[in-house]
Amino acid sequence: MDIRSVLLSPNGRIGPRDFGRGLILLTGAMMIVQIAVALVSPAFGVLQYPLVFSYVCVFGKRLHDGGHSAWFYLLFLAGYFVLSTTATAILMPFLSPDALAMQVEFQKLAMEGQFSAAVEEAAKIAPELARQSVLTTITAFLLTSGALGLIGARLRSDPSTNQFGPPSDGAGQPDTYS
Repeated sequence: MDIRSVLLSPNGRIGPRDFGRGLILLTGAMMIVQIAVALVSPAFGVLQYPLVFSYVCVFGKRLHDGGHSAWFYLLFLAGYFVLSTTATAILMPFLSPDALAMQVEFQKLAMEGQFSAAVEEAAKIAPELARQSVLTTITAFLLTSGALGLIGARLRSDPSTNQFGPPSDGAGQPDTYS
């Protein structure tokens, strides 16, 4: 597996094995960034943007392997937001009850129509809320990434050359990772 090719190039095809390896690397890097954002400084959030490009490359090439356009990654992205939001809502009361209490206070202000007070409260509690909910955030991220990774890995590969290139099985090339 050529890491530069898998993580930084949107062109070509990759099979399930390289897809899984790339996704594991990206998931680990994203976890580290999310923990740094919550526990060290929100400024680390800027590191998420290059990782998003790498996610597009990995999923796009996996979609290419099945003969599909990389634009279908937008469906994976929409699925990520739905699954992540659902997982966070389910896990928050169990893993981060203090963070849930903070959110409820913020929502009360917003529901009472005190929007400026709600925005001020949100700005004031944001760093503490991030620290309190880091376990929920990481758990929801891992569950969601795992589910979408499983779907991506299970996509059928096109056994012949398609518009995106030759088959990804690497026929005739040694695989030093097997």
